[in-house]
Amino acid sequence: MAEIAIVVLERNRRRYLEMVLSALCRQDIPLSRFRVIVVDNGSSEPLLPVVESFGSKLEIGCIRIDKAISRAAARNRGLAEVVESNVLLLDGDTLPDGDLVRRHLSVLADEGVVASLGARREHRPGTLHTQPLPPGASLTSFAALHDCAQQDLRIPAIEQRVIRENFDRICYFFFYTHNVAIRRSTVIASGGFNEDLTGWGLEDLEFGFRVREQLASGESIRWSPQAGSAHIPHLRDFGANLSELVTNQVTLLRHYKSFHWEGHRTASPDLECVRIIMAERLAEVFAKRAVVGREMPEVERWAGVEAGNSLLLGVGTMSGWHGIPAACRSSLADWRDRSVSSFCGTQFLAGDGSLCNVVNVDVWRALPWHHVSEMLAEAMRVSESAIFVSSLSYDKDLAGIDRDSGSGPRFVQDADFLANALSDFGLDFDVFRCADAAAVRVWSR
Repeated sequence: MAEIAIVVLERNRRRYLEMVLSALCRQDIPLSRFRVIVVDNGSSEPLLPVVESFGSKLEIGCIRIDKAISRAAARNRGLAEVVESNVLLLDGDTLPDGDLVRRHLSVLADEGVVASLGARREHRPGTLHTQPLPPGASLTSFAALHDCAQQDLRIPAIEQRVIRENFDRICYFFFYTHNVAIRRSTVIASGGFNEDLTGWGLEDLEFGFRVREQLASGESIRWSPQAGSAHIPHLRDFGANLSELVTNQVTLLRHYKSFHWEGHRTASPDLECVRIIMAERLAEVFAKRAVVGREMPEVERWAGVEAGNSLLLGVGTMSGWHGIPAACRSSLADWRDRSVSSFCGTQFLAGDGSLCNVVNVDVWRALPWHHVSEMLAEAMRVSESAIFVSSLSYDKDLAGIDRDSGSGPRFVQDADFLANALSDFGLDFDVFRCADAAAVRVWSR
């Protein structure tokens, strides 16, 4: 039996499929070591003749889907036919390098690795087979600049030291299944692709997220840039892609109710990764505590949340705030409990102006400042006022893991900094202080 099955998903583009299958014929290992499964997802003209033309060179088969289905469902059809111990997922526009299969198999030879994330270069027409620049070459020429532009889109983020050292947490963020090798047992354990995601985008990252969640001790997902491929250039309908991606993202946010799937407007990918890593780190600190923070009756009375529909965001399960029911409380520390929301506050499922207040207790202090602007904008979208609370108990809880600076209580410093920023921004706000907390309330004009 072959060591690995290669599932290639394609629709209509016969010429691309021919290019991909020809590249697989040129792999630098015996072709008997792998088997190819082509999933024809509703092509107007069946792709079977193309597949059959390679039958003398490759062990290859074709699954024909008469009416196109989602990418997630189509990939699952291909995965269902895999009997080999490993499977390589390729898109029909992903041209494998000559050593791709060998590279992935070498990575998976490590029993602790359950998935190998290969790289894909972004070429322009006519440059699919150009050689990369030699190491140390000048990067000032047009050709050199274009060579840099063709690198895998994930590389600038992955090469950040903070991403590399926290890759075990954030690996799913880079789980692009246009070039991923994974153990069949892992596919089965994680349940394959989520067919509730019916459009383009995020179905592969969500699959990677579930793979990460079922990893046993000592197992890992590995970034394998040496397992390279080239993206065959073609036009894209980014308008349709973005619309479908947003639909899938909202579906995931409703399902998980977790900060992992909150949308963001302006944060770069690496900064968004840092937000997720920081939130998970905080969740670990507070996960074993039944209650986080003391009751703050003075702040509650000042905020007046008893009088209306409010949403409460906390780092962990919070005491007090008796006017806010359990269904309207969010706790970062409980993100694995699907019955509890765990939002940072950069995106809510609530409609415009549907809430009286959004109360953010210390979550805003824990994350990159860039996201505070997003938290503020989103809170003002869904509510009449946004209330940002900083507490002394949070300072005590994070003593030893958070850097302290300046003089005076940290919770007072943070509230003052926010108030000054709001003043510079020209927003209407007021401030409340007591012995163990400070709060800043912003309202719509």
